[in-house]
Amino acid sequence: MFSDQFRRGEMEKGKFSGVRSSRLISNLSNAAWKIFQSVNRRLPEGEAVRPKWAPGPLLKSYERTSPPLGFPRETDSLCPRCVKEVRDAVITGETALETLMHQHPGEIKAQILEENGQVIMRKTCPKHGEFTDVMATDPKFLERIESLFFGRDFRVAEDAHIHRHGTSNIKFGRGAVLTVDLTNRCNMMCNPCFMDANQVGYVHEPTFEDTKAILDRAVSFKPRRQIIILFSGGEPTLSPYFLDAVAYAKKVGFYRILAATNGIRYAEDIEFCKAAKAAGQHGVYLQFDGVSEEKNKHRGVGNLFDVKLRAIENLASVGIKVTLVTTIVSSINNDGIGQMICCKERTRRGAGLVVIVIRTAEYLRSRL
Repeated sequence: MFSDQFRRGEMEKGKFSGVRSSRLISNLSNAAWKIFQSVNRRLPEGEAVRPKWAPGPLLKSYERTSPPLGFPRETDSLCPRCVKEVRDAVITGETALETLMHQHPGEIKAQILEENGQVIMRKTCPKHGEFTDVMATDPKFLERIESLFFGRDFRVAEDAHIHRHGTSNIKFGRGAVLTVDLTNRCNMMCNPCFMDANQVGYVHEPTFEDTKAILDRAVSFKPRRQIIILFSGGEPTLSPYFLDAVAYAKKVGFYRILAATNGIRYAEDIEFCKAAKAAGQHGVYLQFDGVSEEKNKHRGVGNLFDVKLRAIENLASVGIKVTLVTTIVSSINNDGIGQMICCKERTRRGAGLVVIVIRTAEYLRSRL
């Protein structure tokens, strides 16, 4: 689907020429890689590099392990309705937060399998019944993606605060992107919204002391590694402590400080952009649904595309980098992917390298 939409409107001759060129480059690259591997296997093995932060030498490819891949296979999953019920019970105080760690509510097994030319996840909750979600419309493509997994990294540091949170314990990895939700308030009413911002009937907004405690715990484990902070929400710039949180994250030594944002605050006030840069902000993940007002109107905000462009210009002028984050919604903006990639070239000149991250509505529903 992506390739069909991306190339729509191109001249037939140019299209087929581009496909042939891509295949030629791909085949040459594969051949060169196989030759390199063949030569490399015959050379004596050197000593592995050991960075200062690492608990040991960097793992070689044959030393890495992998989780079960391919399909059919069984995996751990969640009942989407149980998750909502437990979340509401924790918020109202009916259920203790520790229940999530020790009793694992809503956790169920799921089967990943190929069916009718698709890869699906099928799971059954004893309380709410069966759920089926499409993971991929092209099984061969998913199989290819999984084959590129390079293996697990180091086991994570032994700590009680960062990586241990029940069944979802983080067991492998050398670093992390830590997402800190500063508020569930937002100045938009988006549908879809994976946080249900402004729609849950209550305001959740950690104090600055709460946020400092989260950041302090995140940098407490040893060995110290490079960690990226992503301030999110809701709309994180609505938090009264946003700039303070950015400055504190920089003070305690985080490697990169980012914000997931709709861009409205940055578009409204260049002085706010300057203050964010001075506090230590490196970049933003900017919500971006298309290169016209038509592709953005489902967000319910008039003139939103112009707002996005002004946000990009303001951020670029103070040296904050931009990553466009796009939610592809069928029948709304799924035919505009190619145009967004062309827009990337325009924004690259003003805001550094911009990468488009594509999230589907199915992904958002799976997070609820």
